[in-house]
Amino acid sequence: MRKKILISLTSILLLGAFLYVSAGYYVAYSILKIDHTCGLHQNSKPNTWDTALDANEYKNLTRQRLRLNFPSTDYHLEEWKNVYFSSREKDIKINGWLFNYYKDAPVVIVIHGIFPNGKCKPESNLIASLLIKRGINVLTIDLRNYGQSDIVSAYEDLGLKSYNDILGAFDYLKHIGFKSNKIGLHGISLGAVPAIFAAYEEPAIKAIWADSTLAEFNMVLKDEIGRYGLSIEFGPVVSFVGQRLSGVDPSDLNPVNKLSNDQSYFFTHGDKDERMFVSHFEYFKSFTKKNNIKASFWLAEDSYHVDAMFKYPEIYADKMQKFFIENLK
Repeated sequence: MRKKILISLTSILLLGAFLYVSAGYYVAYSILKIDHTCGLHQNSKPNTWDTALDANEYKNLTRQRLRLNFPSTDYHLEEWKNVYFSSREKDIKINGWLFNYYKDAPVVIVIHGIFPNGKCKPESNLIASLLIKRGINVLTIDLRNYGQSDIVSAYEDLGLKSYNDILGAFDYLKHIGFKSNKIGLHGISLGAVPAIFAAYEEPAIKAIWADSTLAEFNMVLKDEIGRYGLSIEFGPVVSFVGQRLSGVDPSDLNPVNKLSNDQSYFFTHGDKDERMFVSHFEYFKSFTKKNNIKASFWLAEDSYHVDAMFKYPEIYADKMQKFFIENLK
């Protein structure tokens, strides 16, 4: 009898371990497995992109209507140059669209978010247009594993390697004549993470704009696991599997710890963001105040994830102009 009980307990424990690991693998795989395309925006260009293309993919009707009604053609750009340059990580080529309209004006590198994404998405194209109309040059890029840049992995590195691609863009802009102190960064959602990491590695970058991004690993881990109906107890196995898949340690995903006292930041977030909760925005706000870091904040009213640029495009543009002109002298 005792032997049968022992066998039963062992079987239950093994089954529990199997289910625990399987759940962790599923979550990590779902978060990190990259769709290398731009989805329905795959063939969009600066003069053809349209927010209505995938509007019906948004389950939230407010977000859907915002994109269906947005006047995309008003923000099209007709002139750009398709460029390639090297990441600072060896043997990786990065593709970008250069909008070099103004001599002696600053330039901002625009970095897209997580898959399906890329410089072809409306967000990057709209930011480029808003900046150009305010007298600031732009370089939009595809990070590695996206769009026309080199595909080197099937899994997202969460910015922990791809920040080198932004530094490659910085080097390229210097090579074609832009001064270091006139190059800024604009990161959209997850794209703000490699932007912050790149600026930490390159102190000459003085202005970093972060739209709807994460602040700290444990916070985002809890948020992401919760989306799958699991508790934080699954955190260790999700992190372990994630590290094996991506080749980076997800626990290093702490952009708040890479903020510098020698640089300026602008954080914006939607007050109704359900993808990256406002708690991240508030964490940045508290951290920068406590550590005397130069940062500005805008919590956009009645806005969801990265929706402020579509809901308040001219206000968004004015804020960007003021921030980048002041800090890219």
